[in-house]
Amino acid sequence: MLFLSFARCHRMMAVVVAVIAVSIMTSAGCGTAASHASGPVAGGPTVIVVHDDANGKAVPTRAGDRIELILSSSYWRVTGSSAPSVLRQDGPPVLLSRPKSCPDIPGLGCIPVRADFTALTDGKAVITAERSACGEALRCKSDQTRFTVIVDVRT
Repeated sequence: MLFLSFARCHRMMAVVVAVIAVSIMTSAGCGTAASHASGPVAGGPTVIVVHDDANGKAVPTRAGDRIELILSSSYWRVTGSSAPSVLRQDGPPVLLSRPKSCPDIPGLGCIPVRADFTALTDGKAVITAERSACGEALRCKSDQTRFTVIVDVRT
């Protein structure tokens, strides 16, 4: 009888530990997703993350949404929004942390740069960035020197 109670107690503790572990992992996952939100949170604004692969494309958004432009090289110079009354740049661009894939060697230009924007009202705006170097001693090809994305804001 004592053995059955011990086994039952042991199984119950294993279930409780498993439930706690799943709860912790779910909570951690939710925290990560919220910090990189791609959808509205309780009716709030959406954060739309735009990367290098959006070059030449259009991004639909709503007034109040935020655009996070992240370009993969510190050689990019973000020149801002073509229509600040439609899409406002929120401060100067900032360098992000060095990715693990980027060796600590000067001149590689592999540190990403981020610029934040806020959609204000209906209209279209173009975010532009330019660069002339694609590496310390590597000039860019003509199709690699300009980044543009059209932001189409609707209320």
